[in-house]
Amino acid sequence: MDSLAHDLDRLADHLLEQALASPEGRATLTLELGQSTLRHIAMAFDTGGGLPEHGNPGEATLRVLRGEVRLSWSSETGEHAIEARPGMLVRIPDAKHRVEALEPSVMLLTAVSLPGAQGH
Repeated sequence: MDSLAHDLDRLADHLLEQALASPEGRATLTLELGQSTLRHIAMAFDTGGGLPEHGNPGEATLRVLRGEVRLSWSSETGEHAIEARPGMLVRIPDAKHRVEALEPSVMLLTAVSLPGAQGH
């Protein structure tokens, strides 16, 4: 793929096909755009798949390309969740969080890691 542009619709179709055929029910691809600090990772999951609880190493967003995912986290005020559908852009909270595919789904994670942080 070109290092300046990616067709996200085509990529989503391809990754979802890979995830559904995979025994793990997932597929990932890091998009190379020639940037040194900004990372873009496309992830596809079969229903029920996703990412277990992990930290946020800096600033991150997710954009759902296909399906529906639930982003959930805990804070001092309780449990929180956002069910994101195609076209939604969601800021990842500065807290331990997890993602679950509510149906076969593809999302694009965009993140900037901050010095000394651990997670994505």
